[in-house]
Amino acid sequence: MDRRQLKLSSKLPASSILEVVIAMVIIVIVFGIAMMIYTNVLRFSLSGKKIKAEAILQETLLAANQSKQYENRSFEVDGFSIQQEALPVNGSGRLMQFTLVALDINRDTVAKVQQLIIAHD
Repeated sequence: MDRRQLKLSSKLPASSILEVVIAMVIIVIVFGIAMMIYTNVLRFSLSGKKIKAEAILQETLLAANQSKQYENRSFEVDGFSIQQEALPVNGSGRLMQFTLVALDINRDTVAKVQQLIIAHD
């Protein structure tokens, strides 16, 4: 029988350290770009919290229009701090800018609604 011996001196194909470093740099750059895109999508997307805050502001605006009471006040609704402000426009006593702002626990603005109102005397 003929026994074949393994060649121990043969070279295996491999990558150099420079090729590995270049591949790692490319992977890090692609990962960094992907993370920037992901954070932008999260920041600009409509969250459930924002939709809920806008619904609360619309309800508050409707209630203020029905009661015809436009005073400056702050109150809490469903974990949101609502700031209500009514300011006369250009010194006019009848035309008012009615602003509602919803703030979260961290005092960050979640939603804002503005409307011009003709106040009845």
